[in-house]
Amino acid sequence: MKINYKIPTITAALLAATATTYAQDTIVIDKVVAIVGNKIILQSEVESQYMQAQARNQKTDRCVIFEDLLYQKLLITQAEIDSLEVSDKEVDAELSNRLSGFIDQLGGVEKVEEYFDKPLAEIKENLRDVTKDQLLAQRMRSEITKDIKVTPSEVNNYYKKLPKDSLPLIDMQLEMNQIVFYPQISKSDKETVKKRLLDIKNDVLSGNKKFETMAILYSEDPGSATNGGELGMMSRGELVPEFSTAAFSLKPDSISDVIESEFGYHIIQMIERKGERINVRHILMKPKFNVEAKQKAKQQADSVYKALEDKKLSFSDAAKIFSQDDKTNKNGGLVVNPYTGTSKFSVDQVYPANYYYIKNLEEGQYTRPFETYDDKGNTVFKIIQLKSRVQPHEATIETDYQTIQDMALNEKYKKAYDKWISEKQVETYIKIGSNYKDCNFNYKGWLHNEIKR
Repeated sequence: MKINYKIPTITAALLAATATTYAQDTIVIDKVVAIVGNKIILQSEVESQYMQAQARNQKTDRCVIFEDLLYQKLLITQAEIDSLEVSDKEVDAELSNRLSGFIDQLGGVEKVEEYFDKPLAEIKENLRDVTKDQLLAQRMRSEITKDIKVTPSEVNNYYKKLPKDSLPLIDMQLEMNQIVFYPQISKSDKETVKKRLLDIKNDVLSGNKKFETMAILYSEDPGSATNGGELGMMSRGELVPEFSTAAFSLKPDSISDVIESEFGYHIIQMIERKGERINVRHILMKPKFNVEAKQKAKQQADSVYKALEDKKLSFSDAAKIFSQDDKTNKNGGLVVNPYTGTSKFSVDQVYPANYYYIKNLEEGQYTRPFETYDDKGNTVFKIIQLKSRVQPHEATIETDYQTIQDMALNEKYKKAYDKWISEKQVETYIKIGSNYKDCNFNYKGWLHNEIKR
């Protein structure tokens, strides 16, 4: 069967594109290394993703990244044909997650900026387009597999055919219940912080101080303080509602009144607005509780602990009645793993200070009250009950059905992807630059256009 190819408007001559010349020295700025449909892949894309992988301590090479980009462009080309889209809100949320990961891996904002040799706001903007493409490719992948399911009999058959040395080793898994007590912050503590922020605002408006200098000195937001409080271009959906409402109402260089969010109190300065995206600076301050408030929280925790010891309350009832953590108190204190959406945690997913107190507990036992932090860094007192502990083991269909089911489903997904890629490689114009023709591709069809038809 003869296939007629529609050559994209981007010609193959682009593959020879280099950069500009200064005096006698030629400096390569960038280079097109592949064309997929009407999409190009630049060498800079490969290098950018290679640097990101290194920042996350992931081992890879440029050929692997290049083939991933080929696959991604193939998915994006089809996604556009099928009119699939991703929103700015989704892109912003993913960007924030990635930057947080870089900050954790490299050890702070300054380390990230040093590694990429750019300020954080610029790194974020530079990653925007590639992040949007990756999310669009993920959406197309979901379309390919959206109707694929596995039945219990398929899971059982898959498990029976698995070689014993292919069974995954399941790490120790823990389930926990908790009761949480917060030291209460007084009205006067809050007013002190609000007054300090208003004083800073007045100093800036009078010309005595610069907003970015005061942010570096006083802001308690570790992600932006070192950058003068600057957040970079953001949409409404990326900001908490109270912050978003105040920020989007500002004019350039104006400063908001003090606003309260779940993170504390802020003042915001507008830098610029482009449509429904803004770049602002902010200074965050968190009210500090006093010694008496901390002592009172500890006393409450001790009182509930005594009631548990005296068998006056079950742990579940105590959590529903006394715990001040809205995420867990309604379900008897059961903690949900934010990474998986289940109640099971591997050891490395448990906050180290918490694990120290529960590591020697038997199932059903609970800790004495101890001081620790919540997910926003606030001081709390906790009583944690070890609900269950599953020791490391080789996966079985009886104890790890979900894991085996996921493996069986992933195998069906892979077959569907392989079939889809093989079909689209034949239907789509693909041109590979000479730099990457010698790569050992998983899918050999990338080079099909090199064969004369």
